[in-house]
Amino acid sequence: MTSKRQQPPLPWLEWLLTTTIISALAALLPWHSGYLGWSWDALNHHVYLGLTADSPRWHLDVMPASVQTYQYPYLYWPVYQLSQWQGSAAGAAALWSAFQAAMLAVPVWLISFRLLPEQSSAAENTILRLMACASAFMSMVVLAGLQTTANDLLVAVPLLWALALSLHPSFNNGRATAAASLVGAAIAFKLSSGLFLPWLLLWCWTPQAPRGLLARGALIGSGAALGFLLAYLPWGWQLWRLTGNPMHPFFGPWLGGLFGGP
Repeated sequence: MTSKRQQPPLPWLEWLLTTTIISALAALLPWHSGYLGWSWDALNHHVYLGLTADSPRWHLDVMPASVQTYQYPYLYWPVYQLSQWQGSAAGAAALWSAFQAAMLAVPVWLISFRLLPEQSSAAENTILRLMACASAFMSMVVLAGLQTTANDLLVAVPLLWALALSLHPSFNNGRATAAASLVGAAIAFKLSSGLFLPWLLLWCWTPQAPRGLLARGALIGSGAALGFLLAYLPWGWQLWRLTGNPMHPFFGPWLGGLFGGP
C-alpha cells in the first residue's frame, strides 16, 4: 500500500491558526456555562484515578472506586490537577476543553489535509480544510466530551494520529509500524480501543505479496505490541505487584492473580 502520490508541503501557519481557533471556541463552551460538568463517574473514579496517577495509594485505600480503581489512570491526571484548581470553575473548565480540543485538532487537520485534494486556490483549500475540521467537532459526543472529565477524547488522539500516518502519500513499512504502535498505545489507554485492530489488517497490504505482506504484517504486529507494552508497562507493573495479574480485574482465568481461575 505504498503510493508515490505527491502533495505540497504542509502549511504550518494554517495548521497553527486552525488549532488556535478550534481551541478558543472549545474553551468558550464551558466558559459561557461557568462550570465543568462533574458527572457521577467523575465523583466516583475520575478524580481518584488522577490522584493515583499522581501518587499511588495502594497502601492506604482498598477499592475506593470499586473495580474502577484498577482502570488505567494516567489520562485522568489533568482532571485531578483541575480538581485542585484555586481559580474560577469557568477558568478550569475552559482550560480543560481547550487542551482536549488542541490535542484533537492537530491530527484532525492533518487528516483533512491528506484527504482533500489541492485543486483550487490556496484560500479555497484552506476554507475547505477549516470546514472539515469544524465538522469533525460538531458531533454531540465530541461537544459533550469537551465539557466533561471522561478520557474518551484523549484516548482518541493516538488513533487519529495513526489514521493521519496511514494517509501519508508514502505509507511505507516504517510509517505503518509507527501507526500500529499508536493503535497499541490507544488500547493500553482503554481496552475498548481494540475495536480498531482491523486497521492493522488493512495496513498489512502490500503489492509484494506474499513475502512482502508477511514481513509488513510482522512489523505492524510488533509495532502494535511494543506501543501497548510501553504505554501500559507502568500501570501493569503496579497491578502485577499488587494482584499478580497485570490486567486485573480482567483475564483472571488466564493470567491468574487474586481473582484468577481455579
